[in-house]
Amino acid sequence: MPMNKVLKKTGESLREAAADLLPPMRVELLSDRQAVVDGCRGILEYNECCIRLCTGAVTVRFTGEGLQMRNFGSLGAVVEGRIRSVEFV
Repeated sequence: MPMNKVLKKTGESLREAAADLLPPMRVELLSDRQAVVDGCRGILEYNECCIRLCTGAVTVRFTGEGLQMRNFGSLGAVVEGRIRSVEFV
C-alpha cells in the first residue's frame, strides 16, 4: 500500500478516535432567552438572527432576534437573545 494511503487512513482513524473521547452534544434551554450548548466544536454561522454551531455529527441552528454568543470555549457555548427555534441537522 502506498505511504500516502497509509497516512490518510491513519489520520481518519485518529480523528474518529478523538471524536469518541469528546463529550456528547447537549442543549439546555432556559426559557426562550438562553441556550447552553455542551460539546460545541465550532461556529458555522453567526449573526443576530441565526447562529449555527457544529457539534460533530450534528449541526445545531438557533434562529431568533438579537442573538449573541457568550462564553464560547473548547467544550461549549452560550447563546442569548430571543430564541424562536432550535433545529438539529
